[in-house]
Amino acid sequence: MHAQPPPEIATTPTALFPSTTTSPTLLRIGTTLLLGGLVAEYGVTTLHPAHQNPNDHHAVFAEYAASDNWIAVHLGQFAAGMIVIAGIITLLRALRPPTGPSLLTRIAEAAAILTASAIAVLQGIDGFTLKHAVDSLASAPPGMHDAAFHDAEIVRWIEWAAAGYFRITLGLTIVLIGAAITRSRTLPRWSAPLALLAGLAFIADGVVVGTDGFTASVTNQVAWASLILFAITATAAAWWRHSIHQAAEVADRGH
Repeated sequence: MHAQPPPEIATTPTALFPSTTTSPTLLRIGTTLLLGGLVAEYGVTTLHPAHQNPNDHHAVFAEYAASDNWIAVHLGQFAAGMIVIAGIITLLRALRPPTGPSLLTRIAEAAAILTASAIAVLQGIDGFTLKHAVDSLASAPPGMHDAAFHDAEIVRWIEWAAAGYFRITLGLTIVLIGAAITRSRTLPRWSAPLALLAGLAFIADGVVVGTDGFTASVTNQVAWASLILFAITATAAAWWRHSIHQAAEVADRGH
């Protein structure tokens, strides 16, 4: 007797990489999480004290010390940032080629994880360390004021560095998303330039923040505006494609 060979379907690319069947679902989840995380980030950030020039350390440290919701706001920003990262990783899974993860999507996912780590470091410095430093400055006796102020400035400069590298890693991730879109039919290719513009602007803004601090730079405005616009268009395209697919299924069942 001869043993029967295994069924051919077991060795086909479709069987080995069934993720393509869930790509529309991943696309909807990923884009919705990305957009939802950005909206949440904006909502939480509106509660952040922001009346003083962030580079006027004497004024802004006093404002931060007077804040009662500082830690809660930054925990909220961290949570919103993690939602954005979850959306990015899910979107990258949807952008994978039918044959499985490509080198491009693997690098992009690694960059997204690196960005999540940068967010955690940034929020740890900004949300906890800086608050303790400015509170210590506010309660310092006159003879210790200069030393306490210098300590708070050191923390602020470390925050500049962390914020700069967060923007650079986020920008790199978004640039890679744009590149993946150009090689995929999952999203309209005309949405890729928005991602590329946002990513490059974030990288440029990261250098500005690391060098000059939290200035109201054009690169920052372009970066966030382009990313939000990309998230809106990508989410709309994902759900539009879903509705078209459902309508086609209903039409097929009617024949």
